[in-house]
Amino acid sequence: MSAGAFCVISIIGRSGSGKGTQAQILQEKTGFEVIRTGDLLRKRAQETDAVGHTLKETLKRGLLVPTPIVFSLWMPILIRMKNEGLVKGVIFDGNPRKLYEAQMLDEVFEMFDWKERFRACHLRISDEEAERRLLARGRHDDNPGDIMERLGYFRTEVVPMLEYYKKSGVLVEVNGEQSVEEVHEEIMRGFRDFLE
Repeated sequence: MSAGAFCVISIIGRSGSGKGTQAQILQEKTGFEVIRTGDLLRKRAQETDAVGHTLKETLKRGLLVPTPIVFSLWMPILIRMKNEGLVKGVIFDGNPRKLYEAQMLDEVFEMFDWKERFRACHLRISDEEAERRLLARGRHDDNPGDIMERLGYFRTEVVPMLEYYKKSGVLVEVNGEQSVEEVHEEIMRGFRDFLE
């Protein structure tokens, strides 16, 4: 990677595709900071103000958090990175998840002069593989009904965003149905020129 070149990478995929694992490995290899939206939301929900209370209820009921709330958590981190210039780059673990979010991020990246330094990685796995993995790991929300709902959300909301990134020429497609090591190697091959 050329000196001073800030990089932004988004790891996107169906539930169970291994986004968090690959984001962690990539962080260890690059030293980039990881933005984990779920962690940010849970932390914000612990605050005792009206927004924290509402957010806590929203998360408890498994409802989607409005994009402006998500951005209100992302922006202080991105602004700090822009101001301090100390971080080599950032990895979005599982986000953005909507076309609207991707377009809003594009506006921020353009303003910060990061647009040419952005790439998205799609960890491709089938619905069947996602369901198999999720049932095997057995979290409380990994039941057939919730899984089908999440996979349906991916098709209706995330796929159009991936098409947008594909048309923009920033999408790297990776076969997520390989071993963890093989997936990482394919990601690194896809980002080789970008990270040099």
